[in-house]
Amino acid sequence: MKAHQIPRLFCVADYEKENFYCGPKHQRVQSSVAIREKSSNSFHSMMPPQKPQLKLNEEQSNRTREVIQRVKTDSNMPIPLRNGRNLSITSGVTTILNNKTFQIPLKIENPQIVNTYKNEIVTYMRDRSCKSNFKMIAFQFQTEITEKMRSILLDWLVDVHHKFKLDPETLFMTISIVDRVLELHQIPKSKFQLYGVAALFIASKYEEVYSVPHVRDLVYVCDNAYPKEEILEAEGKIISLLSFDLLTTSPYRMLNIYQETAKLEQKNFMLCRYLIELSLLEYPMIQYSNNVLASAAIYLVHKIRRIHPSWSQDQMVSITGLNEIEIRTCAKEMCNLLQGQDKKQFNSIRKKFSLPKYLEVSKIRIEKRPSQNLQTLQY
Repeated sequence: MKAHQIPRLFCVADYEKENFYCGPKHQRVQSSVAIREKSSNSFHSMMPPQKPQLKLNEEQSNRTREVIQRVKTDSNMPIPLRNGRNLSITSGVTTILNNKTFQIPLKIENPQIVNTYKNEIVTYMRDRSCKSNFKMIAFQFQTEITEKMRSILLDWLVDVHHKFKLDPETLFMTISIVDRVLELHQIPKSKFQLYGVAALFIASKYEEVYSVPHVRDLVYVCDNAYPKEEILEAEGKIISLLSFDLLTTSPYRMLNIYQETAKLEQKNFMLCRYLIELSLLEYPMIQYSNNVLASAAIYLVHKIRRIHPSWSQDQMVSITGLNEIEIRTCAKEMCNLLQGQDKKQFNSIRKKFSLPKYLEVSKIRIEKRPSQNLQTLQY
C-alpha cells in the first residue's frame, strides 16, 4: 500500500520527507524513532485505559512465592486431565505421561438426591406405594376389554414411548393411569387405544420438559383412527375420572432410591429395570406394591449375579421395610417372566433392552432346572 493510500488517522508522519524507504540504515532508524515520537500522543489517546495492577500485601506475596517455588522444585507434580492422563511439570518443560491409576469418580454428588431428607422421602413414598395398590377388579368390571387386550395395548405403548424418546417415568405413569381408569370406567373395545394414547399424553405433560409429543403426532401413531378432538376429549375425561390426582409412585422411582444402598452397578441396575418393565405387561403383577416390585428386582439380580448377601438385613431391610420372605414370591414370578421371554408374543420390551444403550441385558439367559429355586439360579 502506498503512502497516499494510508488513512489519514494513522498517517502521523510524512514518509517521503523523512526519506523512510530510500535513506540508509542509520537514517531509517532515526526516521522510525521520529515516527514513534510523533505518533505517541495520537496512538496513546486511542488506546483503552489499562486496568490498575493488583497490589498484594506481604502475606499474599509470600504465599505466591511459596506456590511458585513448590511448582519449580516438585518434578512430579501431576495435573489431572479429562482424558485420563496427567500433565507433569518438570524443569519448565511439560510432558504428557500415561497414568493407569487415574479413575473417574463413580459417585457424583447430585443435589436432587437430597440426602438430608432421604429417610423422610423414602417413608412417604413407601406409604404412598402401599396406598396405590389396585383392587384387581378391572376385568370383572369391564365387559369388552380382556387381559390380553391390555397386554397388546401396553406393548404398543412401550414401542411408542421408545420412539418418542420419553423419560422412563413417563411410561410407568402412563400404565398406572390406564390401570386406574380400567377400574373406574367401562371402556368400549373401539376406544381402548384412544384412552391409552390420551394417558400417554397426560403423563408426558406431567413428566416431560421438552419432549411432550404434539397431538398431531399422536394422531399419526394411531394411523388417523382418532381425530385430534377425540384425543383431547379423552384426556379431559381421564383427568375428571381421576379427580386430577395424578401423583403416584412407581417401582422405577423406588429403584432409583434403593440403587445407592444396594450398591448396584450400571448393568445390574439396567437388569433390575428390565425385570420391572417386564412386570408391567402382566396384569397379575399389579397385586404387588411398587416397593415390593423394586425390592424383588434387586433381590433377584443379586441372586443371578451371585452377590452376597442377596438381601442385607442391616441396609436393605432398614430402607425398604421388607424382609426376604416378603419379597421372595414376587422375585420367583419375575424369574419365571425372565425365563419365558423367548416364548412371549409381546416383545417390545425385550427388543428395547437388547440395544447397546441398555447394555443388552435382555440377552441374558437363565438356566432353568426341574427343581428350580432362587438358590440355584445360573446364567
